[in-house]
Amino acid sequence: MLAKPGPSLRSAEAARRLGVSGKALRLYEAQGLVRAERTAAGWRVYGPEQIARLHQILALKSFGFPLARIAQLLSGGLPDLAAFLALHEQVLRQEAARIDQALRLLGAAQARLAAQGGLSSDDLMDLTKETVMTDTPDETLAAAYENIAARHFTSEDRATLAANGYAGMAMPDTGWDALLAEAGRLIRAGDPGSPEAMDLARRWMGKVFEATGGDPALTRKLRDVARETHEQPAFAAASPSSNAMMDFVAQAYGAAIAAGLMPKPEG
Repeated sequence: MLAKPGPSLRSAEAARRLGVSGKALRLYEAQGLVRAERTAAGWRVYGPEQIARLHQILALKSFGFPLARIAQLLSGGLPDLAAFLALHEQVLRQEAARIDQALRLLGAAQARLAAQGGLSSDDLMDLTKETVMTDTPDETLAAAYENIAARHFTSEDRATLAANGYAGMAMPDTGWDALLAEAGRLIRAGDPGSPEAMDLARRWMGKVFEATGGDPALTRKLRDVARETHEQPAFAAASPSSNAMMDFVAQAYGAAIAAGLMPKPEG
């Protein structure tokens, strides 16, 4: 469930309640991040679904994501609101703890400066590392992915994946970006047996087999890593893919095999 039913708000009222400008709302709409409804007179209005979407846009902006990246992250539709709120709470608690620690370190640095008349380069570098957030959101997600991958892939698995050009989250893959966007559109249509869905599954699994060299065991490991990754709140809220999307592709792939359009995989 995303949000309770409720009245629609005019653009100015929605902007006021959300703490943003009307210009910002128009920018988000121009960027394709949200689509306002229209009254019979042509006024923009925002209902519960649009408000939920705007909450997620503004939260992701506060995490440091640019609008172009937010559009990519939300291209598959609204993430589950409960998971997203859990992620937002987690980020805010981590940031609060970081700020508390940073304030303590700054206080200690000010005391040293007053007592000693200066701070060394080492002092300043340590202070910068501990008080300035230098990791990007993508780097944080990549680190979480790596923790999961390390539990599943052997060194030989990693060598195979690397030799086949698969770098996990370490390197963008525009081919996957296009497939994810297409899957997001098709999953909303809800028919994994459609010719379009079966063609998507063929190309999707082609990229998977390209990465794994067609090795059934490594293909299963890659699937397990993806599914476990999607169960993490950060990915559930931010990733354009999901386990539901993987299930849809698996159904479409099965339909393509049953239709004789693809050979049954080994293993």
